[in-house]
Amino acid sequence: MVVAISLVFFIASFFALFEEKLAKDKWYVYILLGIALIVIATVKPLGVDNDSYTYEDYFFNYDSPIFENTVEFSYLWLSKLFYHAFKDVHYVFFVYALLGVTIKFLAFKRLSPMPFLVVSVYVCTSYVLHEFTQIRAGVATGFILLSLKPMIEGRKLHAVGYILLAFVFHYSSILALPLLLLSNNELTKRDRMKWVVFMLSGYVIYFLHIQLAALPIPYIGDKLEGYQNLKDQGFMDEVNVFNLVYLTKIAIFCYLMYFYDTIREHNKYFPFMMKIFSLSLFCFTALSSVPAICFRVSELYGIVSLILYTNIYYTIRPSWLGKLTVIAISFTLFCITVFYNKLIQY
Repeated sequence: MVVAISLVFFIASFFALFEEKLAKDKWYVYILLGIALIVIATVKPLGVDNDSYTYEDYFFNYDSPIFENTVEFSYLWLSKLFYHAFKDVHYVFFVYALLGVTIKFLAFKRLSPMPFLVVSVYVCTSYVLHEFTQIRAGVATGFILLSLKPMIEGRKLHAVGYILLAFVFHYSSILALPLLLLSNNELTKRDRMKWVVFMLSGYVIYFLHIQLAALPIPYIGDKLEGYQNLKDQGFMDEVNVFNLVYLTKIAIFCYLMYFYDTIREHNKYFPFMMKIFSLSLFCFTALSSVPAICFRVSELYGIVSLILYTNIYYTIRPSWLGKLTVIAISFTLFCITVFYNKLIQY
């Protein structure tokens, strides 16, 4: 699996180096890359990732009352449909991979003039985490990406529609609604500093040991308390808020903010995306007392990093070196994520 994913990455990276000069035929390659990623996520052997056995359990026990309130009805409905027809969870994997990859590929084309470069970043980061592992979140984050453009352009109802579709596949997607309050207005130097400070302030909550599970919020407080109890019983590991991937993200965020004026000329959605990226990094440390929530919320907002990482290209000349830098960073994150965190077993 690692070899197959790496091959798609290198092909996407090769075309990314020349995509501005390629003819319209490049879109056939773009589509073929998407198909390859769908196939890889569909045919993966059970146990090759951290979640496939859990999804198989949901599949065979779709009618269990235990899962009614914890697993999205869309997954249970698809499980019921394919269980009676094929009795093989891989058909559910196919539907989720088809939706997750297709929606994201559409979003890449809408949000970036360099979709092949975005695919290179995606294969090394979000694909392994979502389409290959957390498949429900994979579809949801795809719809969140699609919601960004109408959100920025003031088409709020369209954005809400995409968020509600995301909610069907992962309940945490409802947390994307507050993004409607953000604007794409220019960031002054003072504003940029405020968002950097906000991002780092998550560490203040971490060091003060503020337990969010104690918040008196109906239902949400109960859920947080349940996760806290699981952590106390040893079912959840402590979150390392100084892990290499997170620190790399902080460094990239600060680098992008430093070159704000340069990047803003090329990415008209840059202020909006940077605010969401800041929120993602803040949530990772601020919510670290409850690991399940910490990762889920941070990854939901962090989907914008797929576009933002490619913006490093605009800050480095010659252009080929800029693209190679983005590709090298992506592949480094891939190695750390896959081998260090053991997301793929073989």
